[in-house]
Amino acid sequence: MPTIQLNHLQCILNDEIDKDEVFLKYKGKKIWPEGIYKSVDNEEKKEIGIRFQHKDINEPMVIELWDFDFLSPNDHLGTFTMKVDDKPGGPYQTSMVLNEKRSTASYILNWEIL
Repeated sequence: MPTIQLNHLQCILNDEIDKDEVFLKYKGKKIWPEGIYKSVDNEEKKEIGIRFQHKDINEPMVIELWDFDFLSPNDHLGTFTMKVDDKPGGPYQTSMVLNEKRSTASYILNWEIL
């Protein structure tokens, strides 16, 4: 069972006019940040620095990026889908696939297999 480390999240272009308020989910559970969200602006990079186990190497690892909203349901901006094996490697960069067609969000996730 490989150990995955998420190093940082880079915003190329945010979704909202001002900063996005982002958080990450893995298998339906919030994994980052420790608080409610992190504010991220265009061309900004946020350190993540978390490790977790990806149990099934036969299935891709899928990390979801969400935007926190105060007055309406949170927005699922997109997903990062990675193939993971048992061999240490990386760091790798994975671009986000948009969940909403109207979105302008563009993010890159930097990660590695330990």
